[in-house]
Amino acid sequence: MKKRTNSGFTMLEILVVLTLLVIIVGLSAYLYARAARLRKLITYQSDVQSTLNSMITEITYGSRSTTGLEFAHEIKKDVQTPLYELGLYDKTKNEYVFYLVSPGMNSGIPSTLPTTNTDTTLWQAKTNTPTTPARNSGEWKLIDANKSVELASGSGFTYYQLTNTGLKKIDNLLSETPVAVKITLRGKTTDPSLKTRPVIELTSLVRLKNKLPF
Repeated sequence: MKKRTNSGFTMLEILVVLTLLVIIVGLSAYLYARAARLRKLITYQSDVQSTLNSMITEITYGSRSTTGLEFAHEIKKDVQTPLYELGLYDKTKNEYVFYLVSPGMNSGIPSTLPTTNTDTTLWQAKTNTPTTPARNSGEWKLIDANKSVELASGSGFTYYQLTNTGLKKIDNLLSETPVAVKITLRGKTTDPSLKTRPVIELTSLVRLKNKLPF
């Protein structure tokens, strides 16, 4: 009678297999996490750009019959600082459309602070008078209703007049007539996990529709 031989795995072979499995699983998890991170970064770039584009589009085309700049002033009175307010007049609807770069996203009311802050966003107000609504009037609405993007320092409006040598930046809106406005929006996501990502900037130069071409 023949004696049976033991055909099972040795302890060493089992340990080798387990080690290989641990390496494979760990490598797979690392690659998956890396791919997920890359997808998140791509989505971040796309989402922020899309939101900023929506803001600029709302200003540029939100009121199709906008005829020109009716009202604008600096929140900060120093002429070296950006302009944070823009006012347009909709001839068809006979209403004034105001835009404001201001903190207050989380409170739902534009802040009285004179500059941008951590919850700065773009606000819109529509009225029947050429006077900017008070910050606490309840007339200011968020353009970014989902609160997905906050605006960074450097966002705002820069006004230009037409000279013999081309466009020139306006320092005093009370004595100089603008023919164009440059919209600058610098934003980043409000997602805490992506707070360290660089700011994305979009700009657009808009000619006022009641002015001659240049």
